[in-house]
Amino acid sequence: MFPHVVTLYNMVTEEDPSTFEETTTNHITILRGVLLDAVKAKNVNESGLVGADAVNLYIPTSVEAVDGVTGEPKQYVGPIEFWRAEDKSGLWTLSTGENTFFVKGEAVHPNWSAQKIDAAYDDVYNVNTVDLKDFGGEMSHWEVGGN
Repeated sequence: MFPHVVTLYNMVTEEDPSTFEETTTNHITILRGVLLDAVKAKNVNESGLVGADAVNLYIPTSVEAVDGVTGEPKQYVGPIEFWRAEDKSGLWTLSTGENTFFVKGEAVHPNWSAQKIDAAYDDVYNVNTVDLKDFGGEMSHWEVGGN
């Protein structure tokens, strides 16, 4: 029922106080055992919609989540806890905005920018909505909307 693999990126941009240079760190999580339901736009020329593609990503709360670089298991935490954590290495989160996106399949690129990843893969989606369906047991999951 959950045959797909996605690579989730939580990108953190920080400014070095001594040099005032911005650095970006990619926290990469591979999620195995998800369902990615993609809807491609029927006809962009006909509708005029450039961003008409949309996806729904279904992630069981029991998903296998591992670090894309080390392969170590990772734990889900809420967005506020994740962004405030000093050490994010064993954590992953789902939050809306440009800091979180996912790629269909395994796409591990620790030093790439979001633009470079988007240019290299067909199925790259920003997280637009996150809805926890907490039914208990094996039915609990997140429904993630992206485009």
